[in-house]
This record gives sequence, C-alpha cells and structure tokens, in this order.
Amino acid sequence: MKNMDKNTKIIIGAIIVFGVVWLGYSMSGTKKPTETGAIKIGAILPLSGNLAFFGEEIKKGVDLAVDELKREGVDIQVIYEDDQSLSPRATANAANKLLNIDKIDVGLTMLVEESRPIAPIFNDKKIPLLVLWDSNKFIKESGEYLFSNGFSTEMAGRVMAEYARKSLGLRKIAILEHIDPWAEIIAKSFKDNFKEMGGSVVYDEKIPADTTDYRTSILKIKKLNPDGVYFPMVPMNSVRFLTQSDQLGLKSVFLTGDGFIQDVIDKSGDSSEGVYFTNIFTANPDDIASKYQAVYGKNPLDITLVSFGYDGVLKISEAYKKSKKSIKGGMDMVFGENRSADKVEKIFKVVNGVAVEVN
Repeated sequence: MKNMDKNTKIIIGAIIVFGVVWLGYSMSGTKKPTETGAIKIGAILPLSGNLAFFGEEIKKGVDLAVDELKREGVDIQVIYEDDQSLSPRATANAANKLLNIDKIDVGLTMLVEESRPIAPIFNDKKIPLLVLWDSNKFIKESGEYLFSNGFSTEMAGRVMAEYARKSLGLRKIAILEHIDPWAEIIAKSFKDNFKEMGGSVVYDEKIPADTTDYRTSILKIKKLNPDGVYFPMVPMNSVRFLTQSDQLGLKSVFLTGDGFIQDVIDKSGDSSEGVYFTNIFTANPDDIASKYQAVYGKNPLDITLVSFGYDGVLKISEAYKKSKKSIKGGMDMVFGENRSADKVEKIFKVVNGVAVEVN
C-alpha cells in the first residue's frame, strides 16, 4: 500500500508539473517578446544581384537603429535573408525559414514586389510584415498582418498627373510601362487622374521589364507626336529606353516614377536631362547621415534608402512599446486603420545630371 501511495504521488506530481509547463507554454504566445527574450525581426532584402545596392543601404539603416535601441536597453535581434533581387521563390523560402525555424516576431521587406508572394504566408502565421518603400492598394487589401511605412504608389501617379496637366500644361500623353506590379499601379493612377483632369492618352503599351529594344514602340510614339511620355520602368532597362529615344529623335517631355534612380541618370547621360520624376525622400536626412558617418566612416550612398531601414525598426520598436499584448496590436495603433503611412512623394527634375526638387 505504501508503494502504491508513493507511485500515486509521483504520477500526480508529474501531472502537476506537466500542467504548469503546458500552461506556461500556452500563455507565452500572449507575452511580449521583451518579456521572454529579444525582439526577433526577420529582414528579407535584396542582398545579391542587380538590386543589392538597395538592400545593403537599407540593411545599414536597420543596423543603425538596432544599435541605437540596444543602447537604450531595447533588446532586438535581426535575422537577414537574401531574396536575390526580388526572386519570388527566394523570397518565399526566406519567409518560411524565418517564420518556421527562426520564429520571428515581425518581418520587414523592401517593396510591394517582395510582399506579393509572402503576404499569405505571414497572414497564415499571424505575424506582421512591414513593407518599407511602397504603400498601395495591394498592401491594404492583402490581409490584416501586412503593414507599410512607405510612400503611396497611387498618390505618386496622381501627383505627377496633376503636375503634368496643370504645371507643365501637357494635353496628350503616351504611356510605356513595364509589366511589373509597381509600374502597373503607378501607370494606372497616372492615366486615370490625367484623363480626369481633361488630358488624353494617345498611346498606352505594357512591355516586359527585361526588354532591351524599345525602338518599335518609340517610333510609334514619335509618329503620334504627344506632348509628353510617361514611362514607369524598373531599373536599369529604362536607360536603354532613354538612349534609344534620343537616338531616334523622340522630342517630348519625359516623366516617370521613383524607379528612376541616380544610377539610371548617370548611365543615361545627356538622355536623362530634363526628365521629371516622382521620388522618395527622408524628413531628417542630416540626423541619419551624421549617425551613418559616425559608424561607417563615410557618407551614405542613398540617405533615403538608409532611412527606410532606420525608420522601419523605430516603428517596430514603437509598436512594442504601445501594445501590452502583441506586436500586431501595436502595429495597428502605430499605422492606423489603413495599416499604412501613405507618405507622398515629391517631384524632381534632372538638371545637369542631378535630381532637383521642383515642387
């Protein structure tokens, strides 16, 4: 009987221990990561390939913010994964690894192109994903766990359409756009708003982003003699479009979006002179630049890209501070009902090979 009592006590004790462990495990999901360890951020960025420059600058901004927050006592860990310059397969593989193996609390990525293949994955896991550059309809309609700290693609198209129609006085526009999620969104916004303001679109063509010969399209546009040409294209093939337009004597006002980076301007040479484009910017460039220089010993190659990473991490930290339960609740408070910052780009013009703000 004594042995039986002893065994019974052991069994009961084991059940109690198991129950306590299970209860603690089941409740851990409701705790903030700061209560159980480091805040784990999974960053999916282009760290190799044609767009590695973008990813590396954003990464430097992320690291600056992380170091700054650690000095303030905030424990943050960032795990980087390479999407190989927007490869959907690499992006999806990175997301699955971060969510299933690394058990991250929140993800971040650069563009809407990267968010498309992984939005369902983050929604299924109920883990927030923050897009740093873009803010658009796709992001807002792709589930409650997708957020944006970036610039409105639709507003960029609208702002340029208004500037083209009202400030430049253009009446007839030709549109040549890449088959690309960003290009399609911004082109539609530009076209709809330009027509709404009384302008007409005399040519509208979608062309693969890897196109290298634009001459047939350019000759068609030249024959129509439009006042302006709107060409939302991803880097770097827009260089060929501009140089071929110059060679074929297409004289028009050229307008585009924020895919028109400094590398495109430099490689296009005189062909880029006078091009108008909407572009991203940072509200506090001097502050971030001084921090960058102190750590890396040089000036940033692109302060706005650095600010994407820096500001994104600060927003995630702010979300943790605001919510007593979860990062998702904090992100809802930080970004509001639309889950997006919806920043508005400014308009620039290439003057002597340099982008100059015109509005």
